[in-house]
Amino acid sequence: MNLGAREKYGIAVVILLIALLLVYIFGIRGSQKRNDELKAQRAELQAQLDYYDALKNENEETEAAIQAVEANISAEEKKFIPAIKTESIEQYILGVFESNGCPYLVSVQSEDIEGDKITMPDGSVAADGLVIKRITVKYSTTDGFNIPQYNLQNSVVIDGIPDEDLFNANIDEMYWHGADSITGYPQFITALKEIEDVAPSCVKINKIATEAGGGYLYMIAEIDFFSATFINRVSEPDMTAPYAHWTGATGVATNAGFIGYPFIVEDPDSAWYMVLMSDDDASTTERPFSTYYSAAIFSDAVEQVGLAAVLDLENAGMARDTGDDEADAADAGADAADATATDTANAA
Repeated sequence: MNLGAREKYGIAVVILLIALLLVYIFGIRGSQKRNDELKAQRAELQAQLDYYDALKNENEETEAAIQAVEANISAEEKKFIPAIKTESIEQYILGVFESNGCPYLVSVQSEDIEGDKITMPDGSVAADGLVIKRITVKYSTTDGFNIPQYNLQNSVVIDGIPDEDLFNANIDEMYWHGADSITGYPQFITALKEIEDVAPSCVKINKIATEAGGGYLYMIAEIDFFSATFINRVSEPDMTAPYAHWTGATGVATNAGFIGYPFIVEDPDSAWYMVLMSDDDASTTERPFSTYYSAAIFSDAVEQVGLAAVLDLENAGMARDTGDDEADAADAGADAADATATDTANAA
């Protein structure tokens, strides 16, 4: 079949159109579909990115909120003493009173005060709890007449021997110096203010009281130190406070120390070497370790001839000797003891 040039061009155009249609269907249209798929995937990924960015911002806000809460917890924790050390607290308190001119300590004692239990929102009791240590001190003022003494101040015993000149000099000062010479009370108040001002949030003065003595005052104070048990502590404890660690002397020689007061101190290293107890103190019959007759015999003998004679010493405050005086004193003590023993036996 012979086609003319016109028909041939027509067929070529049709074939070209079919080819273009096929290219569109399998090429451009497929690419468009892939493009739409990629756009959808991009939108999905963008949504995920926005979600994770939101989580990140939320986490940063949460972390900031946690840090703020921890800072508040830390500030509250630091309002309490990090740890209760009774010996450190006591020596700190006594040191403040001494440095403020109030050294005449009568007694010091400590006790634990039970704090309120912390109840959680669910009704359970918290593991954390309040810890309160109360230190009670009792001091004395002077009386404006008698010679005060603290840490061997105004002592008249040198190397175990009484010094007559020092004794006479002190005796010369025993006269009424006037009420204004009485010291202790203003110094007591100043010391209490200093103690409380160091840490007002965890050191509180619970009580101040005075008692009248024979021309002087007893001054009593109850000082509370607040600490707490933090199971999961947030802050680092501050151990630099003077009451939180020992600030007193260390390496102090204690070989010459003693507990209580024997009739006579026989340790040559002691500052009280050869000091004899007064007869009044020695003659007390309150001796829970002793039989009643032994205590009575000893007490009566001390009252009659003195402790030095009963202990077979020459003189109070002097070393033991072997002279005739010692024998006489021993005989006197023995005679007194025998007489008392006889009286006790007869009474029995």
